[in-house]
Amino acid sequence: MKGDKQGLFSDPALERHFTGHTGGITQLRFSPEGTQIATSSSDASVILWNLNQAARCIRFGSHSSAVNGVAWSPTGNLVASAGHDRTVKIWEPKVRGVSGEFVAHSKPVRSVDFDNTGHLLLTASDDKSVKLWRVHRRQFIASFAQQTNWVRSAKFSPNGKLVATVSDDKSLRIYDIESGECVRTFTEERAAPRQVAWHPWGNMVAVALGCNRIKIFDVSASQLLQLYVVHSAPVNDVAFHPSGHFLLSGSDDCTIRILDLLEGRPIYTLKGHTDAVNAVAFTRDGDKFATAGNDRQLLVWQSNLHTYDASQFEAKSAMASSGCDTSAVSSSSSKQSLLSGTSKSNDLSIRIDPRQSLAYQLSDDNFQVVDVSLESGSESCSCSAQLDEITRLLGLIDERVRRLEGIYSL
Repeated sequence: MKGDKQGLFSDPALERHFTGHTGGITQLRFSPEGTQIATSSSDASVILWNLNQAARCIRFGSHSSAVNGVAWSPTGNLVASAGHDRTVKIWEPKVRGVSGEFVAHSKPVRSVDFDNTGHLLLTASDDKSVKLWRVHRRQFIASFAQQTNWVRSAKFSPNGKLVATVSDDKSLRIYDIESGECVRTFTEERAAPRQVAWHPWGNMVAVALGCNRIKIFDVSASQLLQLYVVHSAPVNDVAFHPSGHFLLSGSDDCTIRILDLLEGRPIYTLKGHTDAVNAVAFTRDGDKFATAGNDRQLLVWQSNLHTYDASQFEAKSAMASSGCDTSAVSSSSSKQSLLSGTSKSNDLSIRIDPRQSLAYQLSDDNFQVVDVSLESGSESCSCSAQLDEITRLLGLIDERVRRLEGIYSL
């Protein structure tokens, strides 16, 4: 990654500012092509924001309570949402799209995630389980249930062969899809993890922790690689840049941080939110990222990370700190890199606050929002899912009866 030949590298910059939810935003995801963003909210809705200036946005409001998570299929033809009402809804992201719903768990569903083929879906719940489903028929396949408390999130690895889960039992668990076995367990003494993200290479995971920390683990070697203490409050979400060289994080301290993983240091502290930041995500190409939280705001940023040059960082940071904004350098947080074995008391990250920018002040709150109800198609799909589950259970009963008959015949 080389810097701009005309001068120092470019900083992230706010591009769009959306408001429209009436409750806090719980999760966000870019569509595969990067032209839309899906946000779930405590206001019981999902909004699809179209980043094309003149296009309208669509609000789906078929959940009966808070929506905790949202996911796009790899091809962008489906969106799944996880509700506090125990249901998962799968629908086409258009006004007159086909939709379906099924009761996935006995307690609130916290997250949903598609695998790399789009054929499988993963759900995590307060019922302490993670379940694997076949998308086409809403068919239950397997359950991963070694957790002893609420499961906050479950994510497929990039190749779809592994699953990472984080739970309120203070564990990070790695499951093998084919065998169903838990192959790695990492525990945290200080606080429970809130979110997990796979590195693009598929051999590492980052965990957002309630003790204000971020940890990165090597899954194959079963060891901790990096530890960052760059937030002053619990960390709610983390996302890797597609290059694998940067990590984005959002926290209850209302800030977003960008970490340079190769150098093992924070490089940006971004402001703009007035309450906890619950969700962060990059586009597939890494050119943009988005942040959202309890303040009901959705901020879309140009990342400009393709211009970043680590050799220029200290000069850029010094220039920012000597300018009019003396708060560019903060010494209130610290960082440890287990790769280098060093720690620094000062955080030299560059501070960016876009609230005086034109992009922030021109909030996109006058767009046309089309409300869409999914209830018309949900009943038949729900019945289909229930029928599949009944058929599966009957098959299990038949198999057990045959085994008992075999034993008695002996």
